[in-house]
Amino acid sequence: MSRALPRSVLVTGATGFLGTHVCRAFADRGIPVRALIRRPGSPVPVGTEPWPVRGLDDAPALARALAGIEAVVHLAAHVHQRSIPADGSPPAAAFRSVNVDGTRALLDATIAAGVRDFVFASSVKVVGEDSGAPWTEDTPPAPADAYGATKLEAERLVRERAAAHRLHAPVLRLPLVYGPGMKANALRLFDAVARGMPLPLGAVRNRRSFLFTGNLVAALLAVLESEGGSDTFFVSDGADLSTPDLLREIGRALGRPARLVPLPVGALRAAGRLGDAMARVVRTPLTTAAIDRLIGSLAVDSSRLTRVTGYRPPHTVRDGLRLTAEWYLSREKGSG
Repeated sequence: MSRALPRSVLVTGATGFLGTHVCRAFADRGIPVRALIRRPGSPVPVGTEPWPVRGLDDAPALARALAGIEAVVHLAAHVHQRSIPADGSPPAAAFRSVNVDGTRALLDATIAAGVRDFVFASSVKVVGEDSGAPWTEDTPPAPADAYGATKLEAERLVRERAAAHRLHAPVLRLPLVYGPGMKANALRLFDAVARGMPLPLGAVRNRRSFLFTGNLVAALLAVLESEGGSDTFFVSDGADLSTPDLLREIGRALGRPARLVPLPVGALRAAGRLGDAMARVVRTPLTTAAIDRLIGSLAVDSSRLTRVTGYRPPHTVRDGLRLTAEWYLSREKGSG
């Protein structure tokens, strides 16, 4: 059963990587978009209305922002720890404040305003960090860090409020997302291939799911337009790659072959342990966690999303990487 797209949308995290693509997708369809921002004057995508608030705990400002809105797309989240306490433990309070308390406050304001749709962008990390067989929505969650644990708690809040208030509330569990404007790990992979760095990953045999921004937008629209979309779904490009294959495809898209060196996986793990020891003294990107993200498997099965909503990824992985490479290369030319 189908339903109409909302006639107005509020987007949190609107100035971020994902938010920019989501805002543009609605604006391109002629749907008014209100971009929730924390810093007045922050640039927002063309066609969106900036709406400053102090934070998600600013109830009066949220009420004003939600006036006349039919759907909320909640992308804002605390993802990375910016400081590490002396005992090495993650600053869990920061994750909880944004990912749980912020989501609760936004949900309550959404329901009070009579908004019909609430889309929550979650993460595959609610289930864990390493998969054997591809995960499905029936796989028991076992988050390995504060980010995954707090996103899982927020998911449960969404499901609870949706059931109690008849809210159409899709939850999308996202793997690594890439596309124009990307940052962090995805951008670093492109940088490494573009610079011709020798990459000691040629012997890795893993399986990982990825998601192009164009496919994310398609999934978002699919759940909003489907009566069955008010549920929890994994999303992906629909074709998994090993890390070496991903790097080769990035090289193909950039026109610069990836320089893969077949270093034994055991040696990579040893390098990660050495990095763990160094991290107690100096900040280093080479840690066990970083190595695990490159050599471990993390694949998801997004077929349920297709069965329930009819979602079909409009872009193949190769198409997505080509479009991303075009942005990346134009960015290089612009800086040059």
